[in-house]
Amino acid sequence: MSDRSVFVFSEELLNYRFSSHHPFNQMRLKLTLDLLRKMGAMDEEHIVAPRMATDEELHLIHDPNFVNAVKLAGQGKLKGESAEGYGLGTEDTPIFANMHEASALLVGGTLTAVDYVMTGKANHALNLGGGLHHGFRGKASGFCIYNDSSVAIKYLQKKYNARVLYVDTDAHHGDGVQWSFYDDPDVCTLSIHETGRYLFPGTGNVNERGQGKGYGYSFNIPVDAFTEDDSWLDAYRQAMMEVAEFFKPDVILTQNGADAHYLDPLTHLSATMQIYREIPKLAHEVAHKYCGGKWIAVGGGGYDIWRVVPRAWSLIWLEMIENSNCYGSLPQEWIEEWKNQAPVELPQQWDDPEDLYPPIPRKPEITEKNAQTVEKALYPIRSNKKSETV
Repeated sequence: MSDRSVFVFSEELLNYRFSSHHPFNQMRLKLTLDLLRKMGAMDEEHIVAPRMATDEELHLIHDPNFVNAVKLAGQGKLKGESAEGYGLGTEDTPIFANMHEASALLVGGTLTAVDYVMTGKANHALNLGGGLHHGFRGKASGFCIYNDSSVAIKYLQKKYNARVLYVDTDAHHGDGVQWSFYDDPDVCTLSIHETGRYLFPGTGNVNERGQGKGYGYSFNIPVDAFTEDDSWLDAYRQAMMEVAEFFKPDVILTQNGADAHYLDPLTHLSATMQIYREIPKLAHEVAHKYCGGKWIAVGGGGYDIWRVVPRAWSLIWLEMIENSNCYGSLPQEWIEEWKNQAPVELPQQWDDPEDLYPPIPRKPEITEKNAQTVEKALYPIRSNKKSETV
């Protein structure tokens, strides 16, 4: 297995763009890559171009009628009720020109990452253009048209006969991926997200554990609104280590939404850059402990594209290449490059200030509630271990 890491990118990934005012903005890919370049952590040899996913590959998860509808929509030939029935032309997923091609390229980017890792050309691969975890078999949802992670997992099963651990740390529940493999014991899904009581998609409860042969292979930890770093990380560490030990995957696929941050405009959590330091570290550890180092990572949510996403996503790559030069000041060249385009003041440091937000009055209550949620989520694993030792 090579110790090489690859970064999947091309300018064409920015074509996944609903409108100039839509919160999903792939400009964040360019901002992240530029930050890595300006700090000297990205050589051109690291970058590999995504390929377009074929229709046959998309059909691994998506209904052929849906794929055809996306094609027609992108050509301006699908309107009204027909479009809405497929989740297209809505406020979340407006129709845009050539949307099939843009969406299939994001999927192909994740498949490119898969092939690099599974053929031994790379140990780790990062496709920040992916992570569209809300897409369903026959319907677009939540800014997501095709579900690249679901397609990639099915591709991993079919081509490489792999047992896959999917870990989703987006603030929104990874519903599309969970439901795609809800009855499959060879795919284990773990999602840590803000409770669906107040946030889209409203799913991801602790009692969603899978069905049929897949029962016991779906894990959800819905943390309370306003959860802070320590409580979030405690939940993540416990779940990640115990689920990985339970499942013993062949490969790990992580979805790295950066929208649990306090500054994110669409969520209600109170995390800082501290969690984005730890998320990839633990994923990296699990990959080497159980998977021979095989780690595929994708992007996801993240709607403060100037202050949060570039720092958070850069930390994934820096962990992959074992570069610890991510403390103190951000590169001044990066700040100068983008400050006039940014509608907010850019951060000066890798880490957030300690006074980023006022104290959360319900912190002890939230922390205790989250601890109880973790206990409920991991109860099947823990109870089995207890019975084995009796």
